[in-house]
Amino acid sequence: MKFFLLVLFTGLLVACEKSDKDKREESRIYHSCVERGVEYFKEIGSWPTLKSPPNKGRHAIEVAQERCKRQPKTAF
Repeated sequence: MKFFLLVLFTGLLVACEKSDKDKREESRIYHSCVERGVEYFKEIGSWPTLKSPPNKGRHAIEVAQERCKRQPKTAF
């Protein structure tokens, strides 16, 4: 019984783990999002420090990173 539970638990861990390919794709999407965010803030004249609320005075790259962590496909 213990062996069965060990095998089952190990199988669940392996099934839940993301593949390297998935991790690389997520990283690519995230970094592309941050680049789009940087370009957006430059275009609107808020580079390197944001000029309007709610992020006034914050570094644009930090805000871009935060937004891209939450929604990397749609943040920018």
